[in-house]
Amino acid sequence: MPPYQIAVLIIMAVGIQFGLLGLALLIELSHRKRRPLAAARAAVGPAAGRGLRAARLSEGSAEPQGEAAGAPSESEGEEISVEPESEAAPPEAAPLPTPGGIEAAPPAGRGGETAAQAETLAVPETAEQPETEELDTTPAPSPAFPPARGRIGFGLRKTREAFMARLRAALSGGAQREQLYEELEEALIGADVGIEASGRIIQGVREKLKNDTRPESIRETLKDEIVKILTAVERPIADAGDEPLVVMLAGVNGAGKTTTIAKLAAMFKADRGGVIVAAADTFRAAAIEQLEVWCNRVGAEIIKQKQGSDPAAVAFDAVAAARARKISTVLIDTAGRLQNKSNLMEELKKVARVVGRNLPGAPHETWLVLDATTGQNALSQAQVFKEAVSLTGVVLAKLDSTAKGGMIVAVAERMKLPVKFVGIGENLEDLRPFDAREFVEALFQSEESTAQSASGSYAA
Repeated sequence: MPPYQIAVLIIMAVGIQFGLLGLALLIELSHRKRRPLAAARAAVGPAAGRGLRAARLSEGSAEPQGEAAGAPSESEGEEISVEPESEAAPPEAAPLPTPGGIEAAPPAGRGGETAAQAETLAVPETAEQPETEELDTTPAPSPAFPPARGRIGFGLRKTREAFMARLRAALSGGAQREQLYEELEEALIGADVGIEASGRIIQGVREKLKNDTRPESIRETLKDEIVKILTAVERPIADAGDEPLVVMLAGVNGAGKTTTIAKLAAMFKADRGGVIVAAADTFRAAAIEQLEVWCNRVGAEIIKQKQGSDPAAVAFDAVAAARARKISTVLIDTAGRLQNKSNLMEELKKVARVVGRNLPGAPHETWLVLDATTGQNALSQAQVFKEAVSLTGVVLAKLDSTAKGGMIVAVAERMKLPVKFVGIGENLEDLRPFDAREFVEALFQSEESTAQSASGSYAA
């Protein structure tokens, strides 16, 4: 063999040796870099998420950006959930049962789903597994809700001030009988009770009192007539038996739906036990993150997929997980939508259909969240939503921020829907089960008695 060929072979052998040594060095450096992260994952307890963050900072990793818009500042973006590598996978990470009893991954997102697949719940093998968030902090104890009467009275302050001023003027003005009733009807309409409901109330007062125009008699009869309208549409919350109670919430953007779901989760957890929240608002940016922060604060579990996923698939997964794990309540958050967008309303119908295929009879309750500050405009929202899905009740948010609280009567009279809960503040305990008699008493309550009942239990 010529000398120059021997030299080439020697050079190639030396180059290969150096290449192998360099590759081994790169692998060793990579292993050393990952050791702090492995140590953080092995940490057990509330500090696990913070340990991972510290490890990443020590290695120069960039912090994740983009906090949830509108979420409470003390909780957002603070911790990262970490599952210890040595522990077995949680039960909710296992494939969930489909309606046919076949073990499969959850349905695909809306980007890869056809209409036929959505309606038949054909679940592709490559679908992304639903993510069940495990809380990495010990949840705060469920709030002990104080007596509601003083808080309801304070929450109705703006409505009562406007209504009672008109009522006192009518009763003390010395008007003749017909003029008195006209002024009373104007007072009711001014409180956003509505024209139809106001007319019905005044007609009932006329028939009962005849020629009696004493202020005390008129006031008590007005109370009775309003209570009659409200109680006529009352119905108890559905009984799901041994299955989870599934509640779907709908409403337009900005009505207060996300915070209402958090308050309902706290209430149901204190009353019924475990709660799963389905983050089916996959349309609005940061909606999932905002709801996740609230769930961590309340101590409720959340089922979620990435933004843009099929909301019906998320709701399906949540109900399947609740049934498998014997969770008592499922709350389904849906995307806020305008009532004049037919395609979005069709999506809401689909969520209800898919949930019903997983659990016959579900959703057991479908509640519309209305913003009390919109007054009579909320009735048009209720009408369109009622045509799209089978509404079973209304949750009235922001009642403490408006003088239009009389719309509760209009909803019951015109829409024939019961008001299930009213929001009278921003705290978790400020969502109250609606009681017709309590509402009417608070509406007619004097300012002095309101201040006495609210003292010590509510801070303005």
